[in-house]
Amino acid sequence: MQRRAPLHDGLLYWSWRIAASLVQHLPKRIVYGGAVVGGEVGYLVWRRRREITKDNFAVVLGRSAKHPEVARVARRAFRNFAKYLTEIMRFPSMGQAELNELVTIDVGSLEHLRSARERGRGIIFVSAHFGNFEIGGARIAQEIPLTVVADELENTRLMDFLVENREHKNVVILPPQGATRRVLAALRRNEMVGFMMDLGPRAHELDNVEATFFGVRTAFPTIAAALARVSGAAIIVAAVTRDRDNSFKGVALPPIFVERTKQAQSDLERATQAVVHALEGLMRPQPEQWYIFRPMWPAAADAAT
Repeated sequence: MQRRAPLHDGLLYWSWRIAASLVQHLPKRIVYGGAVVGGEVGYLVWRRRREITKDNFAVVLGRSAKHPEVARVARRAFRNFAKYLTEIMRFPSMGQAELNELVTIDVGSLEHLRSARERGRGIIFVSAHFGNFEIGGARIAQEIPLTVVADELENTRLMDFLVENREHKNVVILPPQGATRRVLAALRRNEMVGFMMDLGPRAHELDNVEATFFGVRTAFPTIAAALARVSGAAIIVAAVTRDRDNSFKGVALPPIFVERTKQAQSDLERATQAVVHALEGLMRPQPEQWYIFRPMWPAAADAAT
């Protein structure tokens, strides 16, 4: 793949900085209104991603990709993604009090986190590109330090800027390459490490297994299950969902513990399926909050090519 020119990277970096400055100073109603318009424009002009998204939601909804309901959900997903981007731009200016007000975590979810941590082996925090996982992670990191393993952006200057913003919120971002030592160290400190499961084609670049997701088999990375199996840490599946007023609710499900038998592959398959099933349960009521612009299932991947 051809590397983009430094000039292009510089324009993208400064465009983000300027847009973020505007978002941080404009009234929220104007920002969110602009995000809705931007999401609509993105849906109309980003044809390839629109079609991939519709193919994905066809599986989620159990309908044809041409069904009006599939198009409606896909359109709303683009709008929600645009809102998410503005919130990430506003993220550096958010203080602890604003995060506490913006994200509500119910008592049961906090109890799941605390009970998992009582084992003293850390927590493996698993989610998807759903709701606002960034703000949710920062909110939960107020309770327990969080290290997230995530792909790096091609624009290293912008990536460094975004990573620095998260470190101020007690969230450390690590690239997958060489992250194992630091992740295990975080678990030994009884902290949290986070992974995203909905990688689509990227899952095939990692150790993976097939799991049933919305009734169709597809590949998921085994990194969370493998780490839990080796370390004894509990897996917590969680999501932070958007309400109508653009506040959020954090939900953490009961811990998943990975059985360690002599059949390692079977252990990973069972645990990964349990995680995927839990994610499906969180997503099913509000699929339009899932930002899935990459093909998640083989049929969607074939349609994309």
